[in-house]
Amino acid sequence: MIVRELLSDDLSQVSDAQPDSNPLSEEDALQEAQFLEILFDTARSTVGVLFDLRTALQLRDGNTGVLVARNVTSLVWSAKLRRTNRTAWNVTQSLPGRDGLHFTLEVRMFPDASLTIVAQQACFFTGTVPGLGEVPPDYYDDDSTIVGKLAQWESSFLPLQAAFINP
Repeated sequence: MIVRELLSDDLSQVSDAQPDSNPLSEEDALQEAQFLEILFDTARSTVGVLFDLRTALQLRDGNTGVLVARNVTSLVWSAKLRRTNRTAWNVTQSLPGRDGLHFTLEVRMFPDASLTIVAQQACFFTGTVPGLGEVPPDYYDDDSTIVGKLAQWESSFLPLQAAFINP
């Protein structure tokens, strides 16, 4: 499967093994992961967030994490630093929460950024994107070298674990 397919409604191919640390319910489960990319499907009110897990402290199985939020009611990105090239956004804190029918995840990153998602459903998948190597790229390399060493929405993905929150 490819990473983007995790945003579909049919997740029958995905593992039902639970991660040791659950980013949907445990504070700081995403600590030291790198936030890579966000994909927002407005027609289906679905958000996908791509993480590099090679430096994550809690999530040690697999090299890639994917958060899928459905029935999204709020999506907020805030960054104080204006960059002209790629930035390694390292997670310093992740704060999941539940409030009635809504799931909230606030992710704080270095340097000075945050992402907050409020949705009715959420899934978090860990897995392996083949060929990435042991460590993330050096963000001072040229753009094509960096991209070649990171997971993309069109990358092949071997799911290992999944966690789900439904209303």
